[in-house]
Amino acid sequence: MQQSGQGSLGINDIIFNIDLIERSLFHMPTCQQCGYKWGWIEAFFKMFTFSKKLRCPSCDSSQYVSRKTKKLLSLYIFISLLIVPFISSGVPKGYVLAFEIVAYALVIILMPFIYKLSNKDEQIWWSFKQRVH
Repeated sequence: MQQSGQGSLGINDIIFNIDLIERSLFHMPTCQQCGYKWGWIEAFFKMFTFSKKLRCPSCDSSQYVSRKTKKLLSLYIFISLLIVPFISSGVPKGYVLAFEIVAYALVIILMPFIYKLSNKDEQIWWSFKQRVH
């Protein structure tokens, strides 16, 4: 049965749109050298290393967190600042603490999906020297 309205969506359209959203939001890091797709556990444990270089498990090439990812991750630091408006508006501290714990847990669990890799170490912000040259 065909639908005659232009504004109506069929089930296939809805599934297609959901698939596009999942592909754009939930992706795993991919090595820019060999195309190896990292698993969630690999990416999760690499997040907690203090080295700038991340080694590809497949080809052993040096990979770096991309500039765009670094900027996005730096925004997550401000989650802790959400406490201030809640406390000042009279929300009980127990609720605020529970919210913060859940928010941090979600960020840590979803962080591997946010990672994009680069073959070179990109600075998060441009320096004056880079703009001049």
